[in-house]
Amino acid sequence: MTPFEYISTKVFVRIKPSKIQGVGVFAIRDIPEGINPFEVWTGDTGSYPIKESELETLPKELYTHIKDIFLYSPEFPNNTDTYVELTNGCHWIYTTPYYFVNSNLKNFNIDKNSMLTNRLIHNGEEILGNYGRYERFIEKSFI
Repeated sequence: MTPFEYISTKVFVRIKPSKIQGVGVFAIRDIPEGINPFEVWTGDTGSYPIKESELETLPKELYTHIKDIFLYSPEFPNNTDTYVELTNGCHWIYTTPYYFVNSNLKNFNIDKNSMLTNRLIHNGEEILGNYGRYERFIEKSFI
């Protein structure tokens, strides 16, 4: 899979402030039911050039997110490619974005066990998991 194929087919979320609690994970485009929005990059770790013409085919929020966090080539303005950093075994730019998923036991939209969405999640919607407030603490403390 090329870096652009990964970005265009596997990147669905970003981290930003949450009204529920601190930081949350939000959809930057619609996420279909049955998708793992945290699929990791399995290619080599590196900095990859993406052409502007490719970036312009992405959903607006994903395009803006990329432009907000990545830079043009060091040869700008002669080279207008945007260079994205991808790390093997990491999702997009975050090692464990699921850590930032807030809990909502009644209205969750991602299952914590399967890591799959349980319904269509709309662009801008916060990703909410079905785990209790202290579950991660208890699991880590007694394992």
